[in-house]
Amino acid sequence: MKIKLDELAAAFEQSDVRQGYVDIAKGKVILMDEVGDEDTMDHVFEIEDDFEHYVPLPNLYDGDERDTMRAFAEVQEQPAMRERLLTALEGAGGTSRFRHQVKHLLLLRAWQEFLHQHFLEQARWWCEENQLEYEE
Repeated sequence: MKIKLDELAAAFEQSDVRQGYVDIAKGKVILMDEVGDEDTMDHVFEIEDDFEHYVPLPNLYDGDERDTMRAFAEVQEQPAMRERLLTALEGAGGTSRFRHQVKHLLLLRAWQEFLHQHFLEQARWWCEENQLEYEE
């Protein structure tokens, strides 16, 4: 079964708060809190019992978020915007300041599209790395 890259990218976008798996037999992405509370433990045991059919999703926010923000800042065509975003990222609290600047500079839609493309690239790479078939 092929995994849908959009579905996988959407799961990666939530990887900092939700544990996910890919059911390689069905080509389906499973996020743990998508199943009902009463079913969660049953689903966990199912995954443990049949672990060779499930691949856990990584948390892409561990160490990657600031690099992604920097990459977005660096592709901005206007030097003043680029500089404000890069300056916001410096030091402690940089990711919060970056988000504030994205809103202030009216770049929220561009940032969301950049993130979506980033997670699509990560999904493609992850599937190839795990030798899983995917569809665009």
